[in-house]
Amino acid sequence: MNVAASHEKAPEVHHGVSTLDVPSAAWGWSDIGRNTIQIAGWISVLFLLGYNFGNHEGHVETIWLLVLTVLVVIGLLIHLFEPKLAQRRTLTARNKPVGHQEPEWAYLQKTLSGPYAELTDNQLIAMNIDPTRVQHLRKMPREDQRPLESEHQGSLH
Repeated sequence: MNVAASHEKAPEVHHGVSTLDVPSAAWGWSDIGRNTIQIAGWISVLFLLGYNFGNHEGHVETIWLLVLTVLVVIGLLIHLFEPKLAQRRTLTARNKPVGHQEPEWAYLQKTLSGPYAELTDNQLIAMNIDPTRVQHLRKMPREDQRPLESEHQGSLH
């Protein structure tokens, strides 16, 4: 019996969010929507502007309140419009042509077929595949395409 395993917490799922993904899922913070953030943010902006009308006499407080208000407004506008900036746009599973069927890459790799059929020994080693273990799967050239043994022996000297 593994004693340490008995102390592991089992993952819980709250409102479709696992505690493995978000440890605070039970608190409900994962369920805050975009509208809630926007409403709370703009109410905060109004409060920060309202604090300007008070009993302070200096302008240091006013400057701090205005700077904080501007920062919150900028954050809310970025959150509202979500600029893409330098995000890369790549081909994904969502924009494949109709009827496209993805090859079974794992099967092709294990059977050395498809694009994996013509890999050299060095390429197989780079993929952590021992060429001697998959020799029976590799395509061997026909007899008329094999180089003469004397040509290989002559180049070694």
